Amino acid sequence: MSFYYLTPVKGDMPAHLLETIVSTRLDFLKAIYKGDTLVYNEYMVEGSIYDNVGHFMLCIVTILTGNTAFSQFFLKAETELFKRRINTLSAYDLRRFAKRLLNSIKRSDDTPSCEALKVLCQHLVLKNLAHHISISHNTNCSIHSIELNFKQCLMFVASRQVEMKQGMAKLPCGKWLQYLLSLFNTNLRHRISQTDVTPLRSDPRITDMLNKIRKDLIPFMSSNTEVLLSRNVDSSTKFFPPCMLNLHRNLRARHRLSHTQRFFYSLFLKDIGMPVEEAIDFWRNEYKLNPNGTHVCCHSWEKDEKKYLYGIRHMYGLEGGRKTYTSVNCQRIQGSDNACSEGGCPFKFDYQQMVKLLPGCPDNVLSQINEFKRKKQYNAACRTYLQSNLKTDCDSVSFSFTPVKYYMIASKYEMQLK
Repeated sequence: MSFYYLTPVKGDMPAHLLETIVSTRLDFLKAIYKGDTLVYNEYMVEGSIYDNVGHFMLCIVTILTGNTAFSQFFLKAETELFKRRINTLSAYDLRRFAKRLLNSIKRSDDTPSCEALKVLCQHLVLKNLAHHISISHNTNCSIHSIELNFKQCLMFVASRQVEMKQGMAKLPCGKWLQYLLSLFNTNLRHRISQTDVTPLRSDPRITDMLNKIRKDLIPFMSSNTEVLLSRNVDSSTKFFPPCMLNLHRNLRARHRLSHTQRFFYSLFLKDIGMPVEEAIDFWRNEYKLNPNGTHVCCHSWEKDEKKYLYGIRHMYGLEGGRKTYTSVNCQRIQGSDNACSEGGCPFKFDYQQMVKLLPGCPDNVLSQINEFKRKKQYNAACRTYLQSNLKTDCDSVSFSFTPVKYYMIASKYEMQLK
């Protein structure tokens, strides 16, 4: 089994052992992240079943939590762990690693840069090359090289570290391990952004495990999300994605939202940092007001206070089955039927309605957005709008995009006030 983690191990494992493996690996990665001295741990033996299970389970945790800070920590710590392991391999171990990886590649045809990884491993299994690479190898060495399509090694092309000829890049052996590291990071990013774990969200075993390790995730949550107070929601809307800005404007105008849209908006506020006490205060202040115009919601705080209190606490995992709810993703918002609702993806609205929710958007950007809208590429349209409002470029814009990610990116980089 390879510690490149192309494929997960199959089989059964007791839930309590799974929790131990995940918790232990998380502590181990924290030590790596901080630069602490590492000690032997039976659950972290490279290439073992425990090692494989721990990696893939933390991938699931990363996806389910949807927390940018934790995702960045996980990517950095796992990449650093891989780097340490690769740099300590002897020539024999490097060849064995490459052989195992080639066998894994045969069983995995959807891995990013799979062909490039295969070419590299075919060279690393050769005895003379493995020995050359593993013995105090100079990063400027160019005695040996491999040829790759230039698109597969753009980072080296951009920094002019490779020779180019007819679309092929000549990658010197001094850069091979660095390239292997970049392939590992790319593969891990792809796994986190593209893996669908929707069925696991309602799995009680996964939910229970998440609740038990939640205390270990608090530092990442707090470092990524400032507390959002009820009184500060209006001023924070400049960082809201258009879909949530639309819900907020409807709520302020009518003082009511339909059940589904209130649920969506509540989860969004929770995940961008609103504590349960502030959520209660926010909805109490709004639902104490008389509704404006005709509306499907006929409830009021005065009449239905107990119902609302229970519902809000339930969303925070404090009542009922104590499930961990997370805010909805773009796909669900875009797929909802909004014929009789205030919600939905604004990039699916007609042009005039859409423009009202894109304050300060330049005409040239609106033109790009409208083209994406015409092609039904709504995520691309939203990313284009966000990117146009950032003061600096941000790689995270295209990474696992959700309304919460939009807010986190926008608030971190600060929107331009036009």
